[in-house]
Amino acid sequence: MVESEERRDFFRIEDTVTMQLAPVIAGDSGEPKLPDVFLTLNQLRRLDSENSQLLRLIQDKHRDVARYLSMQNEKFELLSQMLVKQLESSFSKYNVNISGSGLKLSLEQPAEIGSEWHLTILLYPDCFGFYTKGKVSQCDQEPETGNYQIAFEFTELKQHDQDELVKHITKMQSKQLRKERLGD
Repeated sequence: MVESEERRDFFRIEDTVTMQLAPVIAGDSGEPKLPDVFLTLNQLRRLDSENSQLLRLIQDKHRDVARYLSMQNEKFELLSQMLVKQLESSFSKYNVNISGSGLKLSLEQPAEIGSEWHLTILLYPDCFGFYTKGKVSQCDQEPETGNYQIAFEFTELKQHDQDELVKHITKMQSKQLRKERLGD
């Protein structure tokens, strides 16, 4: 392989996601609406991110107040987990290899190279959900299982969603590296 073909724009990680996956059918009009649960989870995540710096400042001066606020955050985290459980009926868990530009997973049925799919994805543990279209760039049958390794290239991923996905990947990669270091 030529060096330029080996170079990637984004890091890749092995991850487990909750996802709804459906082929784009001729005549589809635009993107499907994100479930309300996704919108609520994303809003909770955004608020938590905005409040984290304030919480650190409060902690420096008022430990009791900071402890109370941290416990409130735990309540919101429990509510987030409950909301995620509600998705189990219409979403499935997949083990994926994911980057900021696409993902690869194993499916029982093949997918036509070049076909477009709707991907509605929820990332753990942050519970961040997003929608994108994906174009099948690879479909290879696995001899040992008979399943198909299918690679999707994200084609309509919003910049904000891609930024959040890259943050997630970086965070998960750092966590894995720490785990490996401590294991040695």
